[in-house]
Amino acid sequence: ADISWGYKKLVQPDVFVVPLEEARKPEWTAVRHLLLAVEVLSPGSVRGDREVKRRLYQREGVPAYWIIDADARAAEVWTPDAREAHIEREVLAWHPAGASAPLILPLAELFEPI
Repeated sequence: ADISWGYKKLVQPDVFVVPLEEARKPEWTAVRHLLLAVEVLSPGSVRGDREVKRRLYQREGVPAYWIIDADARAAEVWTPDAREAHIEREVLAWHPAGASAPLILPLAELFEPI
C-alpha cells in the first residue's frame, strides 16, 4: 500500500501498523499515521531505507521505524528524535500506547533458514 504525506512524500513500507480508525477506512489515502514502519534491506534499497525513508519517517513523527538487515542478522531501531540507530541483535520489542502487551520478535527466529 502507498502511504503519502504529500507531493514526493510517498512510501511503501514492507510492513506497517496504522491506527485502527484509519485501517477501517475504505481508501488507503485516509492513512496518514504510521505507528510502526518496517523495511527489509535488499541490495537495491539500502540508501533509500537508511537515508531517504528514515528521514521522512522521522519528520512525519513515526514512533518506531525498524530496518531489518538479514545479512547482519540485526535490526536498526529508529525513533523520531534519534540521531543514530539502536542496533538490536537479540529481540525486537514494540509496545505502543494502549496495548495490553508488547509485540516481541526474537531475531534468531526471524533469521532462521526456511
